[in-house]
Amino acid sequence: MDSAPSTQAGQPPRPWYTSYAGVILLIGVLVNLTTSFLQYAPNLTLPAMQASLSLSYTQAGILVTGAWMLRVLCSFLAGLLSTRYGSRRLIGLSTLAAGASMLLLGGANHFWIALTATCLMGAATGIAIIPTMGLLGPWFDSRSRGLAAGLASAGGSSAFVVAGLAVPALTSAYLTLGWRYAWALFGLATVVIGAAALVYVRERPAGTAAAEPSRGPSWPVEVYRNPLVWLMSFMVFCSGWSQGVFNTFLGTYLSEENGIDLAVVGRLLILIGILSIGSGIVWGRVSDWIGRSLAFLCVFVVQGIGLVLVWLNPIPGAFVIAAVLIGLTHRATFTICAASAGDFVPLHLSSTAFALMSTGAGSGAMLSPSIAGGLADASGSLQGAFAVALGGSLGGALGSAVLYGIMRRSGLR
Repeated sequence: MDSAPSTQAGQPPRPWYTSYAGVILLIGVLVNLTTSFLQYAPNLTLPAMQASLSLSYTQAGILVTGAWMLRVLCSFLAGLLSTRYGSRRLIGLSTLAAGASMLLLGGANHFWIALTATCLMGAATGIAIIPTMGLLGPWFDSRSRGLAAGLASAGGSSAFVVAGLAVPALTSAYLTLGWRYAWALFGLATVVIGAAALVYVRERPAGTAAAEPSRGPSWPVEVYRNPLVWLMSFMVFCSGWSQGVFNTFLGTYLSEENGIDLAVVGRLLILIGILSIGSGIVWGRVSDWIGRSLAFLCVFVVQGIGLVLVWLNPIPGAFVIAAVLIGLTHRATFTICAASAGDFVPLHLSSTAFALMSTGAGSGAMLSPSIAGGLADASGSLQGAFAVALGGSLGGALGSAVLYGIMRRSGLR
């Protein structure tokens, strides 16, 4: 089910960084960057937005929840749409729509406009990211697909740093208008990248046969009948479950229950963000070398050790080590899934497979905070919430072991 970009007879394949695959990868990095502003920028802009638009905490929560619900739903739909209509138009138009939604949010003057903007942003970014990562399958062979997925996902992690630098600087310089300028800046950049995608994205390397875009109502069945795709969807559900708890409650747990200064907590979160930039690249390459299943297993073990340290060893040194371990695995499952999508299904269906996996990850991240929060309310402490997160890592490790057994019996990696 794998194929490398074609070359002329008698000539070795060109390295991806000297061919058009490098252009595709650059577009992938930039689309990951801009679509990840939804993940990282609201945490920084919401306080000023609340004051400017007179939003309650409930309304602020609705803005974020609505965006993420639509992102998860549209991620699933994007896998179907990209196979039917092609990646170029879907990536370009949805990225343009995401940029327009950011500009709309920057100009919002009351809650309903802000809600419309954030919901559109969630839908558009969910649609854009799936064909972007699925497009790596036709352009990279299995020996370099993990590295390519890691480099592309690093763009998403970079959004943490970009937002972390831009939003505080603009808010400090322009006070109440800073959050508006930040979203305007992000929106303009996203529009430019969307236009570039429409111009430069190609569906597949020259000389490869064009896959039939649609086979009627049953065309996605080949993906949905593939047990490996469902198994990996379960595994990334487990990963999203763990990260949902960690991302939601770590700051509160450190500051309110362990007395750690907020400035220190902030530095730990920045450390996680910086490490996550390289995590996808490292684990993507590792998956090229040792196979996807073993790479998944290693990721869940490392992630689990970090969560054990937070749960059972609530002391400052343990928190630092845990932050490093979580940062080193933060984008790993996203990357390995993007690479795996092109390994286990025909390449023209890789976006559909990746969409199903992304839906699993998003569902885990949405469900786990409410369950862990309920446990914390019942027990009076957030410490037990990290046992809930650890359960996700254990489930993912078990799934990885099952995947390894299946692949080994099949003669795959």
